[in-house]
Amino acid sequence: MAPQEITVSPKTAMPKGYAFLKKGIQYKTLHSRRLTREAGKTVYVVESNKKVLGIRVPKDILSRVHAQANETLAARKLATEKRDTATIRQAAAELDSQFSKIPEHDRELVLKHGFKKHSGRVGRTTLIPLSRKVLYAVIAHIRHRHTNYDKLLDGGMSRDAARTAIQKKLQDTLRQWGNKQGRRSSSD
Repeated sequence: MAPQEITVSPKTAMPKGYAFLKKGIQYKTLHSRRLTREAGKTVYVVESNKKVLGIRVPKDILSRVHAQANETLAARKLATEKRDTATIRQAAAELDSQFSKIPEHDRELVLKHGFKKHSGRVGRTTLIPLSRKVLYAVIAHIRHRHTNYDKLLDGGMSRDAARTAIQKKLQDTLRQWGNKQGRRSSSD
């Protein structure tokens, strides 16, 4: 039986009957891989300098995946929007629970900024519980919007020193907004 996946360089000749799928569209990559394996064929992972550029899969499979992706695009977008709306709704409920006195303007900014999709911000990670994501998003918001933290950094102060310098203002604001512990949510 042939290996299921082989890593090749971009300079390696394209196998006969294969086509290249650039990395980036998870739906196409997952389905191309799965269908190629199910067909008992090899997936060629194209790698340059230890960075994956994409995969090489049979042309007929790639054509089928492109067609399926186009057919299901609207439904997948709708499902993603529903998931994102639910995530923001859950975050809003948790924010209201932890910070019952947060001003409405700040509440909206925390939800909009801290939970922005594809931002790499704490609100989008799946590695920590929602209660902590909300707390960290509020802390970041206070730090950047209600203290001179950024000015201290711009003035050459180290990150740790700047955080120490604004700590009292941060803790006071957390308490004013209804967080009892000032640092951790009771649901952590």
